[in-house]
Amino acid sequence: MRDAGAGGAPVLDRLRADTTCPGCGLALPAHSGPTHAYVGASPACWQLYCRLSADPFSRREGTRLRRLVVDAYAAQHPGVRHRRAMQSVAVHLMGLCVLLERDGETRRLRPVLGKMPARKTMDLHWLAPPDFRRCVTAADVLDAGPGEGYAASAEAWAKSVWAAWRPHHETVRGWLDAPCRGAG
Repeated sequence: MRDAGAGGAPVLDRLRADTTCPGCGLALPAHSGPTHAYVGASPACWQLYCRLSADPFSRREGTRLRRLVVDAYAAQHPGVRHRRAMQSVAVHLMGLCVLLERDGETRRLRPVLGKMPARKTMDLHWLAPPDFRRCVTAADVLDAGPGEGYAASAEAWAKSVWAAWRPHHETVRGWLDAPCRGAG
């Protein structure tokens, strides 16, 4: 049994070393595991994402939902101003835009993103990341458990992350529409 300390907080809870994820801002117990090379997540938050993406239910749920989870996580953890992080955020924001605003079908991602010109001609640039403190997180999706709760939570997560990037929506839409400008 844990004794309550001053202020009523259990002593073990007060002594637990927490870390704050630099991406989503989630406070989690310290974890010394691996992280991703350019996704800006704490080791503890990256472990949550790995659990989420390895969950058998998430793999059965369908391509659109899996895509929303991948895109939401990467867009919510933009990393630092570096070429690979910039490209990752751009691709995942374009994925969210296609899935949430443009018919919402994964089959549209490949034709739209696959027709992009070579990176040299894309006008990709670093987008100042928003504040994600009011967004749904990977932890919320895991807490929802399998079934209807998982799907609804993953959808809400993707929508909240996309909404947080609202100041950059026109830029992202412009990136998506750029390949069409020169066609025809």
